[in-house]
Amino acid sequence: MRKFVSRPVGYLIVGSLAMIIGLSMGVGVGYFFGGTKTANEVAVEAPQAESDDKVVSLPAAKTIVKPLPIPVPLEVPGLAPKLEEETWTAIPGSNEEAEISSAAPAPWPELAQKIEADRVRKNNEDKRQKILREIEQVQENLRRDYPERDVDALAEVEDIWPTPEELPIGVEAGDQPEQLARKPVEPNTDDVSTLEKPGSRIDRESEVWEANAVTVPDPAGKPMISIVIDDLGLNRRNTVRTIRLPGPLTLAFLTYAEDLDRQTSSAHAAGHELMVHFPMEPKNPDTDPGPNALREELSEKEIRRRLTWGLSRFKGYVGINNHMGSAFTGYAKGMAVVMDEVSKRGVLFLDSMTTQRSTGRMTAGQAGVPFVARDVFLDNEIDARNIGLRLAEVEKVARAQGHAIAIGHPHGATIEALASWLPHLEKAGFVLVPVSMIIKHRRGS
Repeated sequence: MRKFVSRPVGYLIVGSLAMIIGLSMGVGVGYFFGGTKTANEVAVEAPQAESDDKVVSLPAAKTIVKPLPIPVPLEVPGLAPKLEEETWTAIPGSNEEAEISSAAPAPWPELAQKIEADRVRKNNEDKRQKILREIEQVQENLRRDYPERDVDALAEVEDIWPTPEELPIGVEAGDQPEQLARKPVEPNTDDVSTLEKPGSRIDRESEVWEANAVTVPDPAGKPMISIVIDDLGLNRRNTVRTIRLPGPLTLAFLTYAEDLDRQTSSAHAAGHELMVHFPMEPKNPDTDPGPNALREELSEKEIRRRLTWGLSRFKGYVGINNHMGSAFTGYAKGMAVVMDEVSKRGVLFLDSMTTQRSTGRMTAGQAGVPFVARDVFLDNEIDARNIGLRLAEVEKVARAQGHAIAIGHPHGATIEALASWLPHLEKAGFVLVPVSMIIKHRRGS
């Protein structure tokens, strides 16, 4: 061997044999432990059915196999955080959007809504209580200043402002109670240059009250009923409600109400008869009948001046009646001055009969003034039951004497009672007439 092979060649042959043996042993070991996989393949097992396990081979040089992500849902229904409100909605199955205050102390919308509703309700209740306190104060003032409920000048509080049950939840405290408590502005009577001079005569071809009277058909022997509503003009809302009642009614407007031309024109256009409701002194010295009222301590000149002012406040009236006046109408000397001025104007007088000692009818007769007197007060007690009883009394008086004159006031209860009663009057056998018709009938008989 040494003769035929040199030393370097021998080394090469031995090394080649060692390499072949080493590779063979490596392949054998790999086969034993790893099967028949080649070095150029990477095996990834894809779990499927237990009975059909397969090996998916992917080229190692082109595809990088990444671990599969854990399937975590992005949103859990009913458990979605609202980071902008710092509030969690944790009501399962609740998909409705609700307005929740960001300042709500609790994380649950229903509780937050309840807390917010309670807060709003408390604020509204505070407003309600404030309004009620104002109304109670005004009512107390009215009871103190106007104790004679049957002859007072101001409309009741409940007619201008809703009852506590009617107050809306979210109502704001406005200035209606202040307007109610506001006294009428004292009129300026210094300038009477455009008015008739006291004591002068009015030239006329006929009686003014007949020219201004509302014309109605002859009652043909049926009992006549005249409804007079006093104290109009101050409470605008109820004045309008009164004007809308079926007529003809006789509507008496206070001398110191505002915007009388427009209010009385509306009443006349609706078919109602007009009267001047003149303030006169009551017995109670603490009761204020209103500006320019006739009082016993006044001189004859001042009485005439006040009459001149009051009887020039609006046009188209048939006569006057007294507002309050339980003291002054018993003062014959003063009432004689009144009847003199009434006679000069050719109008009539309706005695409201606020006292049985009234000298109105006597002095009117002496001055030749046409007059009538009230038979029934409708609303001394302001509730539906008592007003209904008074209306029944009106019917009884009308049947007994052929006519009846009832006086009411623009209270809500009175207006509602009349609205129900008036449409059925004709079917009951009565005729609704203005005051002037009763005077005409009495003169004719």
